[in-house]
Amino acid sequence: MYIIIKFILAIAVIICSTKIGILISKKYVYRLEELNEFKNCFQIIENKIKYTYEPLEEIFKQISNIAQYNIGDFFFNISKNIKENGAEKAWNDEVDNSELFLKKEDKDVLKEFSVLLGKTNKEGQLNQIKFINTLVERQISRAVSEREKNENIYKKLGIILGTVLVIVLI
Repeated sequence: MYIIIKFILAIAVIICSTKIGILISKKYVYRLEELNEFKNCFQIIENKIKYTYEPLEEIFKQISNIAQYNIGDFFFNISKNIKENGAEKAWNDEVDNSELFLKKEDKDVLKEFSVLLGKTNKEGQLNQIKFINTLVERQISRAVSEREKNENIYKKLGIILGTVLVIVLI
């Protein structure tokens, strides 16, 4: 009976450590998904600025309704705060305070968007969006390479550490 309990606990430890490894590896997938979603949102902003004369607050509110993941909440919070804080401060505050899976360098790229946000004419803002899209695409390519490199490592590391822990405990 004692051996059966030990065996069940050993399997449970391996399963738990594997799940932890999978959860850690998911942050690379989520980061990539969020960056791609930001790229899509910037394209929507570009089209809205180009073809409509809606204020940024309204554009961000519309994007919050269609964006996936936590990006919708991100744009909704900006649309709420844009009148009282201004576009640049509302954007930067939300980049700093949002609970996204982005790295510091991703957030720095997003902050670049706010530099001319609402301050220049239509052409200036469209050029800024194109520039930001280029930077976001670069971050996406980095995120892809990091995901390919690290995702499997963390999954395998979870299994290996669980197995080592079981061996040590037995």
